[in-house]
Amino acid sequence: MIVVMGVTGAGKSYLVNQLAGREVVKEGAQLDSCTQECQLVPIDIGNSKLMVMDTPGFDDTERPDSEILSEIALKLSAQYELGIELKGIVYIHRITDNRYTRSSVKTFEVFKKIVGAEALKNVLLVTSRWHEIDQGTGAERERQLKDKFWAYMIGHGSNISRFHGDRSSAVSLVSQLLCQDTVVLQLQRELVDEGKLLDDTAAGTYVSDGLEKLKKQYQEDLASLERLKQDLLDQDAAMKRQLRKDWEAETEKLQQLQQQQVSLQRAVGSEVHREIEQKKSRLSKGLPIIPAAVSILAAIVGIPPGVTEIFTGWFADLIPGFDFSF
Repeated sequence: MIVVMGVTGAGKSYLVNQLAGREVVKEGAQLDSCTQECQLVPIDIGNSKLMVMDTPGFDDTERPDSEILSEIALKLSAQYELGIELKGIVYIHRITDNRYTRSSVKTFEVFKKIVGAEALKNVLLVTSRWHEIDQGTGAERERQLKDKFWAYMIGHGSNISRFHGDRSSAVSLVSQLLCQDTVVLQLQRELVDEGKLLDDTAAGTYVSDGLEKLKKQYQEDLASLERLKQDLLDQDAAMKRQLRKDWEAETEKLQQLQQQQVSLQRAVGSEVHREIEQKKSRLSKGLPIIPAAVSILAAIVGIPPGVTEIFTGWFADLIPGFDFSF
């Protein structure tokens, strides 16, 4: 398996579709989030059978970071628990971005903490959208990425490549990872091997700290609104009504944030183990390990419409009459 990550609009789903040779996951025409959930796509690269996991970005326009991290953590824990080989992660960044935005920094920091220093040699840092920019400008931005933002990862074994937008380029990228040794990510070790709660992991702590800062900001805003409301004279009825609306809006934000903090207090490793055991018990006895593991992972991660027949074809020779259902 290979995982594809990056900010919204970087071209994650487009890369997956180029690998598949057709549109199997939805692509976004704009920079709004298109991939709302992780999806598992089967790909044939020469004689290799590869599963590519498309992921939502941490700057998702619809979902909070805590929810996205919880989902990615669960899927990666399932892959590790099932013994499916992870060859590496492709991290995509738009070369058209003229600066490293706050959302890019946040996404990249969470990403580094998911991977961990020991697994950085299995990371491929990919720049996309080269057709939208002057080559000289793109080369200068690429140099800045190498020298500044990506220097730590490159120094720990990560490689950098360009995605030129076609299938040949996509295949060339993932082929660099297919020859790598299998890797275990820091988040997987923390959740599965060490049994940590999600908010006790490096990635979870980073997201939780960000929520705590927002929580303090919302609490200060609420306190300010409360003081203003008490200072207003009785005749300021219209202003009081507006303040009440603002107070209710800030209160709702605070409640949602507190719910996000609670969602990070999950024993993801234990949850995944129980789910896998339940699914194993429903599989027919005597099913070979590889098809069983792939079947369970596909059921946990989810697959886009129209790819079931690819999985079926993979195992047709291994098990005559094999019924691959989700």
